[in-house]
Amino acid sequence: MNRAEERGEELVAVRQDGRLKQLLRIHLGPGEYPKEPSVGTPPALTPALFSAYRDLEDLRYDFPAVLLEADSERVAMPLSELIDELIARQAPAGAAGERLRRDLYRLERTIKALSTNAAEQRLDKLWAAATERCLSQATETSRRKELRSNLQTARSAVNEQGRVIDCDAQIASRFFTHAWDCIQSEQGRQARETLEELIAELTAIIDADRMRSARATSADALRTAMGSEHAGGIDFERLSSMLRSSKHQRPLKTSRRKRLHAVLKVLEAERRRLGTGNGKFPRRSQVAESIGDSCVDALARLDAELQHVVELFKAVRIARLEVENRYDEARHDAYFAAFDQNHLTTEELRGLPPLFVHMEDHAFDAENKSALVEILTSDLPIKVLVELRTIPDTLSQVAGPAGFGGWSTSLASMATGLRTPFVMQTTVSLLPRLETEVVEGMRYNGAALYCVYSGPAEDTAGVSRYLRCASAVESRAFPCFVHHPGRGEEWAERFALLRNPQPEEPWPIHNFNYEDSDGRALVQEIAFTAVDFLAMDARFAQQYVPVALEDWHPNMVPLGDFLAIEDTKAFGKVPYVWMLDESNTLHRVIVRRGLVAAARRCAELWRSLQELGGIHNSHALRLLEAERRRAIQDPAPESTAAAAPAPAEVATAAEVSAPKAEGEVETTAAPVTDQAYIDTELCTSCNDCTDRNAMMFAYNDAKQAFIRDAQAGTYRDLIEAAENCPVCIIHPGKPVDPDEPGVDELLRRAEPFN
Repeated sequence: MNRAEERGEELVAVRQDGRLKQLLRIHLGPGEYPKEPSVGTPPALTPALFSAYRDLEDLRYDFPAVLLEADSERVAMPLSELIDELIARQAPAGAAGERLRRDLYRLERTIKALSTNAAEQRLDKLWAAATERCLSQATETSRRKELRSNLQTARSAVNEQGRVIDCDAQIASRFFTHAWDCIQSEQGRQARETLEELIAELTAIIDADRMRSARATSADALRTAMGSEHAGGIDFERLSSMLRSSKHQRPLKTSRRKRLHAVLKVLEAERRRLGTGNGKFPRRSQVAESIGDSCVDALARLDAELQHVVELFKAVRIARLEVENRYDEARHDAYFAAFDQNHLTTEELRGLPPLFVHMEDHAFDAENKSALVEILTSDLPIKVLVELRTIPDTLSQVAGPAGFGGWSTSLASMATGLRTPFVMQTTVSLLPRLETEVVEGMRYNGAALYCVYSGPAEDTAGVSRYLRCASAVESRAFPCFVHHPGRGEEWAERFALLRNPQPEEPWPIHNFNYEDSDGRALVQEIAFTAVDFLAMDARFAQQYVPVALEDWHPNMVPLGDFLAIEDTKAFGKVPYVWMLDESNTLHRVIVRRGLVAAARRCAELWRSLQELGGIHNSHALRLLEAERRRAIQDPAPESTAAAAPAPAEVATAAEVSAPKAEGEVETTAAPVTDQAYIDTELCTSCNDCTDRNAMMFAYNDAKQAFIRDAQAGTYRDLIEAAENCPVCIIHPGKPVDPDEPGVDELLRRAEPFN
């Protein structure tokens, strides 16, 4: 049986099944389509796999986190990791060690409770407050004494100090600003050390010249320098005469002396700008000034700083030539007189004062988008954090959801293609685990882009920010990856998929345990897809339609399975996801086709990232297959081609319209006709055809399509409408104008639908 015959039988089956028709209309219809009377809407539906994470109170995860002091080896770490490391160092074997372990876990839970949704506090203060709360809950005196001893001993063993933060609305700003402060302190120290070395060497040259001057070698100056207690028996007049007549007494030329003083003045001014020498390099006020909220302003500021950088590196180059005694006035004077920004090397350009820009994606106007492109295509030391509060809504137009996510969710992928900037895409839920990569981007000698999803600015009741952001990664709606050009030239060196669960799979698969109506324990494998993630977003509420138990149908397919079906075989299938209401009752929820298209889009982008990350790489797989065939001495291409089955022939309209069986209802078979028609009763009111040509197609009173006037457009219009109809109910018939251009090709395309 060919595909056209199969499609004919499927149409017949759907036409005869009223319940399936209703479910298909829900799935294929627009989001605003009225719900059927039998369809209920249980309150607060959440994805079934969230059942284990509704209350994060007793779960150990990456928050709260500790922002470590600038002199630490790291910039941040999860509190749970700090406690685990402490237990590994401090807990002895045996019962005493087990009690210490339990006490520290209790302390961790208490610190978490104190820090949740509160302003950031220092770890030492929270530790003390949590200790007092734990002690107040201990009833026995001996137990309270042991608990106090355990917690105080553990506290003295904690080397890390810093502020404790929760996964709240300000987490992205707090985390990146803190990391920026730490890196600027480190780089400021390094820059100051370089300047100190050059200044010391130049000062030594100037001091030596001063010591050779006539005033410095006079008898009075020598007598003063020696001191009266050591001057006995020395003839200072004779000593002065000897020093002045020495062949080594060669004072610096006036031009060189002026040059050294001018260079020293520039370097000392830069040293003062970097800091005061008390360990804070640069000063906090300067760090704050280096953080902005506009890409346009960042470029303008670097333009203004450019002349300062030209003068600084001009002075540095002259200083190094002078220290090495290689400055040649005949050659170098003219060169440095004309020295400007065009003489700066790439490394020197990266010596511009580094800037950090934090913008939310909705704040990007045309100017800032253009400035961002300029930054990413340059070697300028500007680091840009693009914070996404929401995934852009493009599902309001159900017919065109392929652009799901908008420019901001594709920004990191596009920037990776530029090859030169550092790029990271992640969510705030992963920041404590990615602090190494965050720091690498800030240290990178060039532009860096961080695209971070942080969830809505206002907290949503019933859904924690951490869970929302973690599910964005898990569902492939916002995968995590890093592109680091400094790691090497090959993609395998510079690109990595990080912290994405089950990275080899299209979607993560999890076991879901539940009980049926008879109380039997059951286990179901559920794919966690982008549709599950979007279920937390109220904007997409109309895209999810719960179905009453009595309306369930064998053609209802779990979404993960539906997404794996070829489009040609998905006809008549209705995708659904499992969701729970507040009473933990399980529901099948039909997913409208706009959401399915969004999930497919996410799957396509994930597949591209898998290839970049070396997972199921198509080029590698082809090479492996070629090697496998060579290894087993595959037959020659001619014999292989001969053994291949011939392609199936396209069915004709007559083959689809088989004779009626005895007793068969007349409406179950497609009519044999050369005129175009629509199976109106199967129409899902999707607007595809009426939007295409409102004169050719129209709706009846039930808002179901029929052909108003087949001559109101071309035969090509009919064919394209048939090909785009989601339920394949448009039958183009034969062309009204047999001389229409390309009619032979159009007739071939029409055969499967007639």
